[in-house]
Amino acid sequence: MQSYRCRVCRGIHPLRKCRQFRRLSAEKRLRAVLANRYCPRCLAHVHSDGSCRRGDRCKTCGQDHHTLLHLSESPISSRQSRPANRRSQDTVATPRPSSAAPRPSSTAPRASSDTPRHSSAARPGTQPTAVTAPSLSSLLQRHSVNILPTALVRIHTGTQSFDTAALIDPCTPMSCIDASLAAAFRLPTTNVGGEQICSATIGSKIDSAVRLDVVFKIEPRVRIRTPVRELSDAVRAHFRDITLADERFYRPASISVILGADMYPRVIRPGFRKIDDGLPVTQSTIFGWIVSGACHQP
Repeated sequence: MQSYRCRVCRGIHPLRKCRQFRRLSAEKRLRAVLANRYCPRCLAHVHSDGSCRRGDRCKTCGQDHHTLLHLSESPISSRQSRPANRRSQDTVATPRPSSAAPRPSSTAPRASSDTPRHSSAARPGTQPTAVTAPSLSSLLQRHSVNILPTALVRIHTGTQSFDTAALIDPCTPMSCIDASLAAAFRLPTTNVGGEQICSATIGSKIDSAVRLDVVFKIEPRVRIRTPVRELSDAVRAHFRDITLADERFYRPASISVILGADMYPRVIRPGFRKIDDGLPVTQSTIFGWIVSGACHQP
């Protein structure tokens, strides 16, 4: 019988017999399987779950994952989806990547800040369109604009690479991605505890040595709008002497990828700058400097 080297402990045995692997919690076992490219259904190392021909299912819940990966309590509780959902309630913009199939290694266009204008005069025989009241977010940002920390990242799927923007958010417990974007990138998904997850490798556009293996929770809708309006040239001029993680941070766009608290310690680097009162601050990361905070402008 042929044996293969275990990718967890480097011993010669199947993963399911690895003592080090079995001592891990179910959540850490799941991360180890996805990060080391094992099949989450049968723990084989020579194919992905998409080509697995074994009909084995979890003996605890009956879903299509190995029993060793069953989570007795879902580590991704409803609390976890709230940050993404809460942010998305006030935004109606389309995500930065195009709804069409994304082009490999090309930066997806940012959503336009312009909206079509409609005539105020009602056509004969039609009802006048109701005027939508401004949102609380827009009212609170009449004289200041809140900037969320974003970075342009490169997502490697194993066969292709795609450039997109990601929010760096330590308040989101687990990294997540919009379901439509995961489908567009053709990321292999796995059902765990009634939820879908996928894995990918994240790279930096400024440092080719950066490689992060990330497990994403797939959310039905991740649409985070930042900023609400474009910043002035005078504000942007304060950040021209540093390498920015997102050179277009000043332009309104919708973000559909979040690198959460699980990735935050691996993303942040030493270095913090506060330029002046009324301006956002900057923090050094593996992707470059991220810009965040309130920006006061007339």
